[in-house]
Amino acid sequence: MGTMLRAGTAEISIPDTSLQLGLTIDLPMLLNTTDDARNASCTLMVSIPKKRLLLKEVITKPGTLFSCKNPTITLISEDAERRMFAITCQNPLIQSQGILLFLRVEALAGTETSSQINATSFLVGGTNQSIIQSGGTITFTDPPVIQAKAEGMDLNIPNPFEYTTSFIYHLGTDGEVQFTLFNAQGKVIQEFPIEFKNAGRHTFVLSIDDPTNFSSGVYIIRMRTERGLYHMSMVHKK
Repeated sequence: MGTMLRAGTAEISIPDTSLQLGLTIDLPMLLNTTDDARNASCTLMVSIPKKRLLLKEVITKPGTLFSCKNPTITLISEDAERRMFAITCQNPLIQSQGILLFLRVEALAGTETSSQINATSFLVGGTNQSIIQSGGTITFTDPPVIQAKAEGMDLNIPNPFEYTTSFIYHLGTDGEVQFTLFNAQGKVIQEFPIEFKNAGRHTFVLSIDDPTNFSSGVYIIRMRTERGLYHMSMVHKK
């Protein structure tokens, strides 16, 4: 189909640091393909280093080629160094060339001064397309650090899950936080105790004690803080 995928280049300003929250950057993935590829679903495979970078979400704002508002993001594999994600859009592409999507990544605490994001494969309608890796390097420099104030939840791992899944969440200020689990119809499945947490990164672990009474399907986890409400979907699969 003559599809060509290019990973754009971006720079983040952050030194070696022990901060629990870093800065975020939207990394563009540039696509140039033929018009017939616009009629098929697409899957992008990306490899992201674990030491300094965290994939927070995929952004498909107005002007990007992915027509899905919420592309499916699946953790395919991970080892000591990297995580592999599949990002899938079941809808046709809006156009044949331009910015496919943005990968929103966060710079984590650490001493490495550079990292490489790799687009490892791109499928259109199930057919593998050629990729040219152009950039994708994120460089960490040494200005004053401003700790991120963002709140929210990162993608849960694993997803889908059978018994246990977990995710990192962020608090912009010290305060109370409470999690509530809903099914896809909005019914409360479990309400977790209110806890007081300091600003920064924390981990929430969801365990299914009795999976026989917990049906497969999509569930919504809600995080309530003193600053607002945040929601994330996850898939339970027996």
